Amino acid sequence: MRKPNLNLSYHEQDGVLLPNICISNPPEDEQPLGRYGRMALAYLRENHPERYTVLKMGGTLMKTMHQVQRDALERIEDLTQQMLLDDPLPETEDLLERTRHWNDLKSMAEKIVLQTIVFRVR
Repeated sequence: MRKPNLNLSYHEQDGVLLPNICISNPPEDEQPLGRYGRMALAYLRENHPERYTVLKMGGTLMKTMHQVQRDALERIEDLTQQMLLDDPLPETEDLLERTRHWNDLKSMAEKIVLQTIVFRVR
């Protein structure tokens, strides 16, 4: 069996040579996850631990969760706009009624996104 050729540098500490190894996280790992990314992460961890481990060991877990966050937000916005075309805001001066209508549409879009994007195995 052939050993891999690793070009490592070493430093001496207390008479022992130690390899200079630096483990760094990609910048995306340091960014906080949004709501949908956290939900997807929890879903994966609790319901599909083997897939969670594969993504984590491969170093793509956080990148995937950030992508879920972006996709979910974009899809909610798109669905809400589509729903507004079919069911526009009421022509009224009542701000609460308009807000209630907007929130209802956004809630319906979010339910769709949770099932199609967030709670899905990657």
